[in-house]
Amino acid sequence: MKKLIDDYIAMNRAGRVLELCEKYYDENVVMLNNGAVFAESMRESYDKQKGFVESVTAFDVRLVNRQVEGNVSKLTFHYKMTGADAKVTEFTGKHIQTWQNGKIIREEYVSVNQA
Repeated sequence: MKKLIDDYIAMNRAGRVLELCEKYYDENVVMLNNGAVFAESMRESYDKQKGFVESVTAFDVRLVNRQVEGNVSKLTFHYKMTGADAKVTEFTGKHIQTWQNGKIIREEYVSVNQA
């Protein structure tokens, strides 16, 4: 599992979000965003993220924290993205992922407040 998570982190840091989605999310993944259902399949997630990801001209993603226990990973990233309009968006979020057979079957994204 360490290799999978290392690769996931590397792909996320490189801004390869759509590739990462296809590679690591189970076809029937359930994804939550701050407690609300974001997507109930890899394809739904991919489609929802595609427009946003394609509008980003620069990704700066930093791993803040990493915890792995059994088949659950908790990865916190700080994101700084520049859009085609030159607007910069920054936020920090924790991804709580349940893995099975090399794929993420459930992910909860939680916004993290920075002090």
